[in-house]
Amino acid sequence: MSNFSLVEVRGEKTQFFLSQVSDIKKLSVLSLNQTMPKKNVQRDILSMFGNNVSKDNKIKKPSVSQSVSTITSKELLVQKLSNSNSNSTFENNWTIEGTFLIRNISFNHTSVEIESLIKLAAFDLDGTLISTKSGGTFSKSPSDWKWWNDKVLDKLKDLYRDNYLIVIFSNQGGVVAIPLSKSYLNFTTKLNSIVKELKGRDILDRILIYAAPKKPSTKNSKNTTNTIDEQMHAKMRKPETGMWDTFLVDLKKYGITLDINYKESFFVGDAAGRSKDFLDSDALFSKNINLKFITPEELFT
Repeated sequence: MSNFSLVEVRGEKTQFFLSQVSDIKKLSVLSLNQTMPKKNVQRDILSMFGNNVSKDNKIKKPSVSQSVSTITSKELLVQKLSNSNSNSTFENNWTIEGTFLIRNISFNHTSVEIESLIKLAAFDLDGTLISTKSGGTFSKSPSDWKWWNDKVLDKLKDLYRDNYLIVIFSNQGGVVAIPLSKSYLNFTTKLNSIVKELKGRDILDRILIYAAPKKPSTKNSKNTTNTIDEQMHAKMRKPETGMWDTFLVDLKKYGITLDINYKESFFVGDAAGRSKDFLDSDALFSKNINLKFITPEELFT
């Protein structure tokens, strides 16, 4: 697993070893300080590494014997911006593109036994794979979730055994793609716990997650250096195909250029345009990407 992560300080990306950060609060102050001169920021970050900084201010790789610090989700003040690999952990694979896409590619492509075509089991998230413990429409905290019913885990494990690639495409209208924001941390923490349960069922290395967040408000936009692209925000949200298009590009990045098995692949969502549904965005999304559409009631009951 790579020891590197990137932290953005006033638009400057500084590479450092997470295992050497002993004072997370200090890092938080540095990350939020918008007025501190660049030289002071660099000096204070380097001071965290002690003997691991060379005379020319280069950070030396820690020895194998040095322990790696564990950072909880609430202390997650850095965003790891690297491609996932078979040795990376899901929690460290969250990435943000602009302000319009959140994704996690916990994907070991060597685990996919592909004969000729790729089989996809694609899902919406809220109201499809999970619901809230509180009974509300939206979760009130990262722990306010439960599986949609008691058959979901068994079905996902069956699909995994059948060599399906499991992909989640979710509109997240209450989340902004800013690493320090409460909504982003709550969302990623919730997904971390969901995937932890999947791993407990040996569903390990064929999970990809794409989420379309809302556009940051004027207040929140001050906390990101990324340009807010309204057109991309619209393109990413279902029923538009931006998340799907990105997924296809990501497959090619991992050397998988084979076609999708559209006959056996499907998309499951609860926004089906029924009288009880708030929208038909899932049904339209499925049609737009040419996958068979299934409701959670059809798949899990």
